[in-house]
Amino acid sequence: MRLGVRGKLFAAVVCLFIIAGLSAGALLTRLLGKATASRLEAELFGHAKVATLLVEREGTADAEKLHGLVKSLGAATNSRITIVDSSGVVLADSTVAYAQLKGLDNHAHRPEVRAAMKAGQGIAYRYSTTTQSNRLYVALPFGAPPHGIVRSSLTIPKVKEAIYELRASVIEAGLLALLLAIITAAVVSHLAARPLSALVEHARRLALLGKTGERLHISSADELGGLASSLNQLSDQIERHFATLASERDRFEAVLEGMSEAVVAIDEDLRVVLVNQAAVQLLGLSAEPMGKTLLEVIRVPALFELARASAQHGDNTAELELPGTSSRFLARARRQRSGGQVIVLLDVTYLRRLETIRRDFVANVSHELRTPISVIRANTETLLSGAMDDPLAARRFLESSLSHSERITRLIADLLDISRIESGNYEIELQSLPAALAIRRAIAAIEPKAAQRSISLTVEVPEDLELLADPRAFEQVVVNLLDNAIKYNHEGGRVVARVRLFENALVRLEIEDDGPGVPPAHRDRLFERFYRVDTGRSRAMGGTGLGLAIVKHLSTAMGGRVGMEPALSGGCLFWVELRRAG
Repeated sequence: MRLGVRGKLFAAVVCLFIIAGLSAGALLTRLLGKATASRLEAELFGHAKVATLLVEREGTADAEKLHGLVKSLGAATNSRITIVDSSGVVLADSTVAYAQLKGLDNHAHRPEVRAAMKAGQGIAYRYSTTTQSNRLYVALPFGAPPHGIVRSSLTIPKVKEAIYELRASVIEAGLLALLLAIITAAVVSHLAARPLSALVEHARRLALLGKTGERLHISSADELGGLASSLNQLSDQIERHFATLASERDRFEAVLEGMSEAVVAIDEDLRVVLVNQAAVQLLGLSAEPMGKTLLEVIRVPALFELARASAQHGDNTAELELPGTSSRFLARARRQRSGGQVIVLLDVTYLRRLETIRRDFVANVSHELRTPISVIRANTETLLSGAMDDPLAARRFLESSLSHSERITRLIADLLDISRIESGNYEIELQSLPAALAIRRAIAAIEPKAAQRSISLTVEVPEDLELLADPRAFEQVVVNLLDNAIKYNHEGGRVVARVRLFENALVRLEIEDDGPGVPPAHRDRLFERFYRVDTGRSRAMGGTGLGLAIVKHLSTAMGGRVGMEPALSGGCLFWVELRRAG
């Protein structure tokens, strides 16, 4: 069983008291035993001294009287008193009857008697043959020169009994001290362990639970108080660090999640450790990618090879295409000093599409301009080479040059319109616009061209209907759609301009013709710039290939949308949806 701080303190204090008590008890018992023996020896010397004075006063002539006095003195002092003459004959003994004195052994050779005769006093611990017991003897001479020896003695058990009584008192005192020590140890361990337990619990909460807001309230000025103050300061520092780290983490997550670029972080084993939301959306990640290899998450071998090359040779960049899609990404792998890599994927699909559109646009514009410029140049060269001297030929060449210059003018005007619309310089001001009035104004502008081809124009628009549109942009949309319907219709055809209402406050303008229509393969690309179904016929009619593209851009700018579908008459039905005013 493991002891806590309180148990260890308690055990240490108790053991200290026991060791100190046993050592002190043993030493005290030894010292008190010696002191008790010395005290008993002193008492016996006192008894012997009294007996010496008594013998010297009464003399030894009357042996029987002396024996009576000795017995009385022995009874009074609770000790054995013996009178021995200088030759060792026992004259009196308090424990032996007077009649038995002659039967006692000569005491001249007793150790205490010899020591007293020689040194003036004698002490001996020995066995007594007379009393058949172990005894303590002290002896003093009397008379001058010594006429004999007075001896006083006690049995050893009485001496030991006195020592045992003293030892029992010491043991009782030791047990009482031990009890007090246990109580003191319990109190001391409790008082010392309580702040330590509080410190341990606070440190545990700080380390495991991160509870930095709690404070230790230990007001003592000792080391525990200093440790508590240090822990409180540490808690404050950790709390500040946590707040700083949390703020930095939030900023990092906000920046990471706010990026439009896909970010994928991998470790040294090319396993994914982090992806942002843009990566999930752009790469179509559905399962949890963390911990998987890069090739398992993004099945693009070129990206895996890029990461491997970056791990070996440093930063690397490559452009790649996702299999099964037309999406293209510019990938940059950057090796980190702490190990692993960060791969940033930038979706360049739109940029590449714009580059393709730009190339196609330049090619289309160059192609559109090449023919009229070539014709104008050829006509000019023909006129300069002598054709202008022939009035009929000169007129024909000049009319051709004028026609192609007008075509160039229309092309440039349409290009400028599209450029202004796409760049945002074409200002759109939505307002309530009477639909019938705006459509009739557009028809009036296009009616001469319709009359040239005997095409009838019909208007089916409610007089009280109002649109939410820009007047100039809406008129250009209607004109372009009518011009397109007239241009590609047959001689004597019919064009209808109508408006349909929807319950969701949408207004749909429809321009329907009964011409040859558009094959299904071309319908999805009709609103692209320079796209033509019949290139030769369109150019012959002076088309630039930009009219429907302008219609789409203007309609989108006004918050609407455009489309085309086959008409019941077999021709085309172009429509524009806008919001109804009010």
